[in-house]
Amino acid sequence: MKQIFCIFMILLIHSQLNIENAIAQDNPIGDGRKILSLSAADTLQADSSKIIEDAPLDIGQDRGLFIVAPDQKLQLRILGSVRYLVVYDGINLPSKNSFNTFEIPTPTTGKRIPNYYNGLEQTRLGFEITRQTGIGNVFIRLETDFAGANGYRIRHAYGQMGSFLFGQTWSLFSHLNALPSMVDFAGPTGSVVARTPQIRYTLPRLIKKTNIAVGLEFFPPDLNIPDSLQIESFQLIPDITIRANRSFDWGSAQLSGIIPILSGRNGDDLGIVAGWGLSGSAILNSWYSGKWYFQGVAGQAISRYFTELQGKGFDIQFPPGGNYTTPFTFGFYATYEHTWHEALYSNFTYGYVSLEKKSFTPENIYNKGHTMKMNTFWDVTDGAKTGAELTWGKRENKNGINGNAFRFNLLFYYDF
Repeated sequence: MKQIFCIFMILLIHSQLNIENAIAQDNPIGDGRKILSLSAADTLQADSSKIIEDAPLDIGQDRGLFIVAPDQKLQLRILGSVRYLVVYDGINLPSKNSFNTFEIPTPTTGKRIPNYYNGLEQTRLGFEITRQTGIGNVFIRLETDFAGANGYRIRHAYGQMGSFLFGQTWSLFSHLNALPSMVDFAGPTGSVVARTPQIRYTLPRLIKKTNIAVGLEFFPPDLNIPDSLQIESFQLIPDITIRANRSFDWGSAQLSGIIPILSGRNGDDLGIVAGWGLSGSAILNSWYSGKWYFQGVAGQAISRYFTELQGKGFDIQFPPGGNYTTPFTFGFYATYEHTWHEALYSNFTYGYVSLEKKSFTPENIYNKGHTMKMNTFWDVTDGAKTGAELTWGKRENKNGINGNAFRFNLLFYYDF
């Protein structure tokens, strides 16, 4: 945190020096100095070539401090958001920024102890640089928050020029356009919301106003290897992703595909397993300021892309004395959103995720998760917002034993 603050102050001081050096020759003030007046026409923020995929509750493109170089060829944008989260759990769940049905205890695995929590991990700080060159604009984005395992986490860190993008940002297998606004950091149950290091190439409006993008993404396999097997897992070949999206009069639609490549070594033997995944989403404009959101995801060897199943080792399962198997995973959610007033809206979401049963897996292994969420957001004033969320969730095990939990969240934040 101290290092981030120091970097921020250095950039701020440096920008102030640049502004002093870029003082205009008019507008004299009393002490003999000049001031520089910037208008929207002076900035590069309207650059249409940069790739910015905003998720719900992301800092708006019109927020931040814009600093422009004297030659008008470089722009620095400093942006941030202070976010204060209040959580009340009817049962103590480990993750506070996201509701995960995998963590719900069943009657045989935990006691129902309520829990209250406050946190600032969702607070964000970011920098964006746009530089004009003779062959097009170069755009660089760095955004962080404090929700990582050790407190600090990189959300986005990438560079883009023309149709090429290099670095970490949203996976092409994620469908940001169809995500409803939620206090829950992870989005709806059954959704795919992942950021990966990647190389991407985008073809805008390639076929009848349809945007096509292809990528090579790095997302290491998520395996739970038995102690009896001396297997080392790694990613030898990047995941191959492709996405197509298009806007219509009635809303928008998106399709994505992925071929995940899982690699492992047992002694001198090298094994490569290819999975598959498909995801589709749509937004439908509805009556009386209403809107519907839908997403469905299915595949094998893709469990790490689901928030509920990340880090649980379900990409591949190993039967006793046998080979390996890639369980089928399916997720789905549906949301209805209604705007009550230009500054007030609510949404209602049902989410579902399932992991294929296997005869050799333990009876208490996770099988299905259900959630119902209700969110309401109020734009208090320019930049200041608050959101409230009520969640009910249920976990079902392979043997049919289940547990349920509820959570109430409040989020207060200011984007500057």
